[in-house]
Amino acid sequence: MINIRIETDNLILRPFLVSDAKDAQYYSQQPKVSYWMSDMVLHNESEAISWVNWINEKYNPKEPFIILAIEHKADHKCIGVVGVHAKAELNNEVEILYAISDSYQGNGYATEASKALIQWVFKNTELKDLTAIVKPENIPSKAVVEKLGFKCVDTRVIPYDGHMCKFDYYKLYSSKL
Repeated sequence: MINIRIETDNLILRPFLVSDAKDAQYYSQQPKVSYWMSDMVLHNESEAISWVNWINEKYNPKEPFIILAIEHKADHKCIGVVGVHAKAELNNEVEILYAISDSYQGNGYATEASKALIQWVFKNTELKDLTAIVKPENIPSKAVVEKLGFKCVDTRVIPYDGHMCKFDYYKLYSSKL
């Protein structure tokens, strides 16, 4: 059983529920989310339910593999995803990921959710650093990682969605918080 719940002013970070599958499918297909995270588009409810079950089965705070739903407190609705996991294309460095439904973007929710998860991860795991990769033209996402304290240290070209893609490569160290 996954026993994690993180509350912020506006959000609740918690395990995905099967009942979140429709919301996850919906936000994953929205234009901005699907453009920047084309490898995470859920095409139908069955695929979304399988994805929810898969991430919950894979949950492991020691590895860490933590992918959580972002619930908007006022709406009681799943509006996105936030997580950390080892990324094979980056020599298994632990990457932060986040996505917010298009209609909720521009309110600071990606930053709010990511900041809360980063604090939890550095406090509750042995992890000492996190990686973020962002496509250079994704200005809003670059702003989020920079607000979180990540520093751009390099550019990486890695396989993504069937092609080799250039990403800005960021690092955040727990000692810098």
